[in-house]
Amino acid sequence: MKRKIILATVNAKRDLYSITSDEFSAVAPNVQMGLLASFIKAQGLDVLMVESDVDGISYDGLMDIAQKEDPIFLGIICSGANPSSSTMVMAGVVDFFARFHERKLKIKTLIWGAHPTVLPERTLRETGADFVVRGEGYQTMVDLARHLDTNSSQRVDAIPGLSYLSDSSDPQKSVYIQTQDVALVSDLNMLPPIDWDIMDPKRYRAHNWHAFGDLDHRSPYAILWTSFGCPFKCNFCSINNLFGKRVQRFRSIDNVIKEIDLLVNKYGVKHLKILDELFVVNPRRMEEFCDRLDERRYDLNMWAYSRVDTISRHLLRRLKKVGMNWISYGFESATDEILQVAEKGCRNLNVDDVIRMTQDEGVSICADVMFGLWDEDLDSLKRTYAFLVKYNFEWANMYPVFGYPGTKLFDRVEGISDWKSYALYGYDCRPMATKYLSAAQVLRFRDEAFISYHSRPEYLGMIEKRFGNATREHIVRMTGKTLKRRILET
Repeated sequence: MKRKIILATVNAKRDLYSITSDEFSAVAPNVQMGLLASFIKAQGLDVLMVESDVDGISYDGLMDIAQKEDPIFLGIICSGANPSSSTMVMAGVVDFFARFHERKLKIKTLIWGAHPTVLPERTLRETGADFVVRGEGYQTMVDLARHLDTNSSQRVDAIPGLSYLSDSSDPQKSVYIQTQDVALVSDLNMLPPIDWDIMDPKRYRAHNWHAFGDLDHRSPYAILWTSFGCPFKCNFCSINNLFGKRVQRFRSIDNVIKEIDLLVNKYGVKHLKILDELFVVNPRRMEEFCDRLDERRYDLNMWAYSRVDTISRHLLRRLKKVGMNWISYGFESATDEILQVAEKGCRNLNVDDVIRMTQDEGVSICADVMFGLWDEDLDSLKRTYAFLVKYNFEWANMYPVFGYPGTKLFDRVEGISDWKSYALYGYDCRPMATKYLSAAQVLRFRDEAFISYHSRPEYLGMIEKRFGNATREHIVRMTGKTLKRRILET
């Protein structure tokens, strides 16, 4: 019987998402895993995808599947629905491998993702995995599978994009080995599409805020990619870790629209997230996207990321017409000096004008802000919170700052012994301290601000008027949940 490759996520949702993991969080398809699987299949190899986090499969359950299938290798996918997810997911990956070695399974393993790409040696030593696949990984996984399955004459140290230890059974003492890097895929249109028959959109669920006004129908749900990477250099962002350089590559609008056609017409998808870290960036491309969707008259509810300096009223009007009901703006901070230190790089503009024109065009705003950038004090945190209250955004994501591997901020992080500290909603969450505030002060402010903002009568009244009483009650239930934090108990 032909042996398979298994690509799998690990299920650590309870540790990472705590009380938000049931009603309030999204259940998202792992787009990167889907693309890897399609590419490998196109090279004539069989792939079994196991989305443990989606299907509630335990560590032991995943190992049981692997033991039964006897795969060429078990590839653990260390990624999620945004770039920073890779480091958060790493906490579960470490725990999974601890259990894997307890069971003494004789299965070759690899880890892939943005986090292991920038910390390959540490990842190998922390997990005892046989390999880390660095970068995009497409051809590397194919070459490794053929090497392991056929005992080919190609030496493993000649396969580009691999990292491994001279003796994975003794990860602390063995020698670290790294092969040459792999160039990025030059034409993204050459990547085979995701197999949505396997990654069935009915298995997934939209973010709660994305489906405001329609919370009983958050499925089917899908995530669509149209580009990889970002050309900007914000020093807190890890988007380009996987790619090794600051660049944005685009998929053709033809391919994008074909996938939307499939998702709508075959799978009945309405709620659709655009995965791109920066979708609204090229006006001509946005015009083509809107032209093509305008012809179809689909009933879509989409959301995407934009910077405040890459949008226009004209584009907002066009995007709204084709179903872009939400735009997520990365405001980060209400203090210009803080943004400068973070190298946000926004051109001079009136943010108030952008917010007002977005609201005027009927597009809901998901406001992303950060609490705890390096030069922040309590006054700057309060200014950012006041900014949110002033505009009464339909949703506000409030993130404490983490020093992600591969970013300039990671140099300021000391002694990370457990990646669970990067889990925003987890018990062990521990963000960065600032020049003036402790990690506990930053996290306490963030947690209290999130509840306070979404509990305000002005906010709840706006939500009820826009989306109905059921959405209002959903938010009231959400704000009634209190996250438990180890760092705030001492």
